[in-house]
Amino acid sequence: MAFTKLVVYETPKLKEPILVQGLPGLGLVGKLAVDYIIEELKLPKIAELYSSHLLLPQGNAGIFIEIDGTFNLPRYEFYLYKGEEHDVIFLAGNTQPVAWGQYEVAEKVLEYFEKMGGKTVIAVCGTTAAGEESRVFCTADDPETLEYLKKMGFKVSSSGSVTGACGVLPGLAKVKGFKTFILMGSVQRTYVDPEAAREVVKALVEILKIKISLEDLDKMIKDFRKKEEEMVKLRELWERVEERRRREPEQPWYV
Repeated sequence: MAFTKLVVYETPKLKEPILVQGLPGLGLVGKLAVDYIIEELKLPKIAELYSSHLLLPQGNAGIFIEIDGTFNLPRYEFYLYKGEEHDVIFLAGNTQPVAWGQYEVAEKVLEYFEKMGGKTVIAVCGTTAAGEESRVFCTADDPETLEYLKKMGFKVSSSGSVTGACGVLPGLAKVKGFKTFILMGSVQRTYVDPEAAREVVKALVEILKIKISLEDLDKMIKDFRKKEEEMVKLRELWERVEERRRREPEQPWYV
């Protein structure tokens, strides 16, 4: 039997709350987007969820050691934004559930959210879309929601699948009768793509009517591009050195 523990720090009265989930995944798009909003707005944490289905990225049970030397179990974290029309609960985390635990963890999240009076779920993540640079794709639980998203300029994803927590949470939310949709930033780099995350942040800000500066995110993208260019130059240099080694005859050991 799986271990699951929800730790609630605060139980505020909420106004038609919306749940927004952003976890590690393709290009780290969902995690970067949600983490940026949480950090930029200095949102308060209201709850945490621990589960034996939340493991380290290598699939091992254990702890994450933080930069300051402290440690924590893998966990979900819930942060609260008080909006004018809707309150928003942002779900962040440092890992995703293992495949066989996705439904159980998503069920716990939705149970908690429903008790808070919530009925709308948004999941954000990355998607591979060749040639679709700086675009946000969408999929939703009904045609009316898709029309709303199309009018906002997002491109409907007409085929394929959404795997992991970004697919399971809204999928289970639909079964439970919630309103739900998914926003996917098109990634050009599978390891980390801050540009795709920026597009998702812009989409969330527009939908949720949140006032936020993108200045720090733009700086992060600029620094990332600079480091990426440096890595390309180092890789090219290494390849030239290796090619020279292959062409030069091997020297005898006694020289």
